[in-house]
Amino acid sequence: MKDKFSSVGFGPRQLAVLSAFLGPDQLATESLLATDPEVAPWVQKYSRSRETVSQTDYEVDLITTLTKLSSLAQKIYYEAYTYPVKKVDLSKLKL
Repeated sequence: MKDKFSSVGFGPRQLAVLSAFLGPDQLATESLLATDPEVAPWVQKYSRSRETVSQTDYEVDLITTLTKLSSLAQKIYYEAYTYPVKKVDLSKLKL
């Protein structure tokens, strides 16, 4: 599973944060993922984060990963959204 994630640019961190979507039982999936030494620290971190009231680390990384996943393989032409800045001629200003 880790190989498939790395082939699209995701690492152990993203694999751990998406554990809720990888099977019907998140705890069983996390137990399986925790057997990998590269993924285990992230599984532990997100498990602790979900136990807190704010869940900040888990939620931020989940949103970041889902955003990256949703734009996977898209080619965005940023020039279409940028416009040159208009130059102000200071000699025409009335003071």
